[in-house]
Amino acid sequence: MSDTVATLPASTNAPIRTGRLTRVQWSGLILLAAIAGAAAIGPLLSPYGANEAVCPPFATPSQNHPLGCNDVGQDLLTGILAGGRVSLAVGLGVAIIATLTATLFAITIATRGGIADLFAMRAVDAVMALPFLPLVIVLGAFFGGSALTSVAILSLVLWAHPVRELRAQALQLRRADFVDAARAMGASPWRIATRHIFPELAPLIVPQFVRIAHAAILTESSLSFLGLGDPILKSWGTILFHANARTAFLTDAWLWWIFPPGLLIAVTVLALALIGHAFGARAGEGSDAATPVTGPRAPRTTDAPLEIASATIAYNRRPAVHDASLHVPAGTTLGLVGQSGSGKSTLATGVLRLLPPGATIDAGSVHVGDADISDTPPRALKTLRGQCVVLVPQSAMNALNPVRTIKAQIREALRLHASGSAGDDRVDALLAAVKLPTQRANAYPHELSGGMRQRAVIAIALANAPSVLIADEPTTGLDVLVQADIMALLKTLQTDLALTVLFVTHDLPLIAKSAQSLAVCQGGRIVERGTPQSLGKSGQHPHTRELFENAPALRAQKLWRRPPSHGPAVLSLTDSSLIYGTGTAAKLLGRPRVAALQGATLTVRAGEVMGLVGGSGAGKTSLAKLALGLAKPTSGTVLLDGETPKPGAIAHMVFQDPYQSMRPGARVADVVAEPLAIRGAQKDENGRLAHALTAVHLPATEDFLHRRMASLSGGQRQRVAFARAMVTTPRLILADEPTSMLDQSLRAGLLALMETLRKEAGVAFLFITHDLVLARHFCDRIAVMQEGRIVEEGEADNVALTPSHPYTQALMRAAEF
Repeated sequence: MSDTVATLPASTNAPIRTGRLTRVQWSGLILLAAIAGAAAIGPLLSPYGANEAVCPPFATPSQNHPLGCNDVGQDLLTGILAGGRVSLAVGLGVAIIATLTATLFAITIATRGGIADLFAMRAVDAVMALPFLPLVIVLGAFFGGSALTSVAILSLVLWAHPVRELRAQALQLRRADFVDAARAMGASPWRIATRHIFPELAPLIVPQFVRIAHAAILTESSLSFLGLGDPILKSWGTILFHANARTAFLTDAWLWWIFPPGLLIAVTVLALALIGHAFGARAGEGSDAATPVTGPRAPRTTDAPLEIASATIAYNRRPAVHDASLHVPAGTTLGLVGQSGSGKSTLATGVLRLLPPGATIDAGSVHVGDADISDTPPRALKTLRGQCVVLVPQSAMNALNPVRTIKAQIREALRLHASGSAGDDRVDALLAAVKLPTQRANAYPHELSGGMRQRAVIAIALANAPSVLIADEPTTGLDVLVQADIMALLKTLQTDLALTVLFVTHDLPLIAKSAQSLAVCQGGRIVERGTPQSLGKSGQHPHTRELFENAPALRAQKLWRRPPSHGPAVLSLTDSSLIYGTGTAAKLLGRPRVAALQGATLTVRAGEVMGLVGGSGAGKTSLAKLALGLAKPTSGTVLLDGETPKPGAIAHMVFQDPYQSMRPGARVADVVAEPLAIRGAQKDENGRLAHALTAVHLPATEDFLHRRMASLSGGQRQRVAFARAMVTTPRLILADEPTSMLDQSLRAGLLALMETLRKEAGVAFLFITHDLVLARHFCDRIAVMQEGRIVEEGEADNVALTPSHPYTQALMRAAEF
């Protein structure tokens, strides 16, 4: 796989951050810089004092006085330049104080949570409930007019609204994997706030600053015009106040006394609005765009409901898909499989022309039914999306609006295309079709399980009876039972609704059970196509054979066999339980008590690989939190190397998603060295960085150490995660689904790496997974969890091949293919 393909965006739906300013932003910055620069060097531009009488009253503009004079003979240009310094100082001063207050408030309550968050947000609600302008006028009249008073009053009022926006993002970041990783390494709240949350909040802090400055300048000018400012201190608002009070409107003097400061207020506010608009536009740029087709079209060769002919797609002129052709016969499923970065998702979203900014379709055509999407204008294309062809994206939680109910989102899909009734009967019918209980229609996305959310996304996609469905990794991150349910649902829907399905995935065993045909993608090219059976037995392309060889069956010969470990216990849980909802904040908010772990007993010995298998919500992550010292057991005991666990000790966590467990903007050197920095050690103490990177088969060169995580492929990122784990020579690594986001070949390489680390460094592994096949082949022993309990434990072969508990038997049936 080439570096070009490997470093393409992981998700075409994610916003792309760039360091470049937009043209709109440059316009605003240039306007603001010109006004601020002129105000700053005002004494050099005008030889007069702002309060000095230098010309006859109401003198008209002249060479010596370009804007004339006011009624007491003061030069108006000098006054406007001096007023600009005051107005801009007030606006920027308020923006700095209010933004700093909002940022500190948001980060503090997000990192501490609980009671602090509860009471802080009630204070914010109280401030926001007060009427803004009347409050400012009353406070201004009560405290009297002065620049400092204006700054204090406006700062007091304007800090609250940004807190809500910044807090929402900070709370989301608080739950991010890279923050959990830092917490698991023993990072202090201050380090988490400054090194992880603040850098990610920075892109939102800047537009908040701009908006506050915008509001402060406008409000200060309004208050001064109303006479609530300092009448002696010149500002643009006081200039207008005096002009109004001294009958400038009744003479021609308004042209040079009133119009210039009013225009400067308007231009300054416009400049700040342009800067703020540019920041907002960059966050969602391209979200509703139609990627242009710039090159020659290819003729249609079949009557299939979906045909892609000779498609060539590039990102910023770097090829990602080369001359790809596919057709999906009516009522069938075509599985598009390949490694991460192979171009399969790019090809799938290219069908809908929903590629991110910078992407172009340089050649080819796409036909859905009778429509040539490559020639369809953007307005008509919006109609085709949803009515003829739909996309089911990878992350259901990100695809759903978190503040709207499922019913509201289904109705919205129906109203967008006006396709019949959007009433409760139609919503209930769609929910019934995807086997989602109709009483969950009024639920919000966070109230549903992962499988339910995916069913809701499918219901929304099917709202307008499309003929073609594109599913882009719809089962990634779901446990095997939920995966099986989703696949069975899609098969039923395909039969009932005559759907044509393009299923994009890196999970070859999953799609091989359901698809009528497979297309193998490598390096942006379709390298082979055929039925799953024919490709599995006699695939011609080396990459096809590699994919099948790296997808072992449940009952195949075990790939890793090790002698039983008789070493000391590294991790020991005895009758351990963990109940959430017992804290003061939970009681005040009326949150229910949830038993995440109930009476768990488990031992992991030195050099052993223990598998922890179970579905979503089984309690696997809660057990890992106890092992890391991130939570204390409600009852029972937890010992890590014979002592009470504490973060950053001898255990380290490797998370499921390599794209989320490390900040995209962080450098490799900083990521790997963070455990050392948390312990107060030197960044490269005894060459540990180089040793850790070498151990995971990554280069320890200066160039690689300075690369940003966003520039690495998924496999490289997960190796960096293991290097970070190894830099402090841990006794135990908790690997939480470390391979589920990776394709088959990368998965095999990462497991081989883990085995090398086990042998050479003597590391024990708690391998957390929902994949019984993978656990059987890689682990020595397996413990199966269901609803917070360990329901079965034993040697890997015994548990996986001859299970005794009904839940394990269900996992086994779902895993066989």
